[in-house]
Amino acid sequence: MRTKGFIICFILGIIYISCDETVSRVGLGIQPDEDKISVFDTTVVIEAKTIEVDSVYAKTINGLLGEIYDPSYGVIKSGYICQYYPSIGFIDFNEIENEKIDSVRLRISYQTYYGDSVAPMEATVYPVNQVLGNHYYTNVNPEDFCDMNNPLSKYAYTARNLNVSIGTLLEEQSFHISIPLPVEIGQKYLEKVKNNELTTTEAFLKFFPGTYITTTFGTGSMLPVDATSIQIFYTRIYTTQTVNGEDSVARESRFALFSVTKEIIQLNSFKNKNPDFILEDNADKTYIKSPAGVFTELTIPIKEIVKGIGSKKFSSVKLSLKAYQKDEWEHSFPLPGIPYNPGNGATTGYSSKLLLIEPDSVANFFEDRRAADNRTSFTTSFNSSSYSYEFNNIANIVQNAIDKAPDKDLKLWVIPVLTHWQLFNNGYSTTYQDYMTSHYLYPSGVTLKKGGDNLKVRVIATDNKTNE
Repeated sequence: MRTKGFIICFILGIIYISCDETVSRVGLGIQPDEDKISVFDTTVVIEAKTIEVDSVYAKTINGLLGEIYDPSYGVIKSGYICQYYPSIGFIDFNEIENEKIDSVRLRISYQTYYGDSVAPMEATVYPVNQVLGNHYYTNVNPEDFCDMNNPLSKYAYTARNLNVSIGTLLEEQSFHISIPLPVEIGQKYLEKVKNNELTTTEAFLKFFPGTYITTTFGTGSMLPVDATSIQIFYTRIYTTQTVNGEDSVARESRFALFSVTKEIIQLNSFKNKNPDFILEDNADKTYIKSPAGVFTELTIPIKEIVKGIGSKKFSSVKLSLKAYQKDEWEHSFPLPGIPYNPGNGATTGYSSKLLLIEPDSVANFFEDRRAADNRTSFTTSFNSSSYSYEFNNIANIVQNAIDKAPDKDLKLWVIPVLTHWQLFNNGYSTTYQDYMTSHYLYPSGVTLKKGGDNLKVRVIATDNKTNE
């Protein structure tokens, strides 16, 4: 009687040396028939095509501002509509000089930029005049919420803010644009606060519903905005004492602050113009582009797998997606794959990956801000050594497709995402666990290989006939 451990080790050895024939069967001939275990190994070619969706879910306070063109992936133009929350108020109404506001400025902060650092751009700020709904998809129409005929401000800028010295940039480790707004906004806010009329968020949003920020001139740069705020500057006059104990009048410049926070609404608007070749049926290539909603759709031939494997139990189903390198294709995006984004702390952070999921599950997956469960959804990172994306075992979703409809092909979408992770340390080991997923909303793209041996799934299954 052979032990289970011996059988398992022997099976693993057989799998390791098995060949890659289209359908192969490796029998354990030294076992009696009643204890025989067979391993089936088949490789199936899958189909792929590029698809375009009209919008993606983008619930975030990190906006994109600008317009950028790439010969490989076309034009992306982005702006955003945002509400604000009064996070810093006035110190004392009685100390404001002449009860007057000095100036009001909208501040856009960012740590990096895409495209040309000195391309001339113009930002325009429009007032929101309608209540914003919770429509977080990127096909939102700003004209439904904003007064497009009466902008609050227009401002010329470059991504590398030439008004800020290199020394200041190095010290702050960030960039910002400061756009002047009408001083009447601050003056009216001061009067409302003095009259105790803005004691609730609802009252404040009725007074100041928000802004729509977009570009109305220029192309060549895109700003990934980290924070948006409105500063209301005023001069404070107050009495202090000198070293001799005498009263002295002091003056200082201060500001009240409206901030964009996660508790209120920000809507992101993307407009994309994709080159014709991206959506054409191509025998060699398929594309993924962000933040444009350009995905790759895979078709796994379930009938062919069932024909080769039957109803055997899956051990693994491995999917490999090979990417083009820059020197293999004349149209190259600045980033060869969906890039990695460093974490924002020692124990939490985020990474860029590709998501594999059925189309019908996409909406709920992102709206519920789920993490991949390795049963109905899977994520993987870019492998720079093999220049590919490897999904090591998608057996669960393939098995489920066979159980539901063995005569129907399985459709899967490949989507660029940002996964949010947390580090866990139990004293013996450290693990990283994803807890939330969002669409990747930064300009990037990758071109995948198809045709020939480039796009296949390898299926390994076992037929266990052991008598218990």
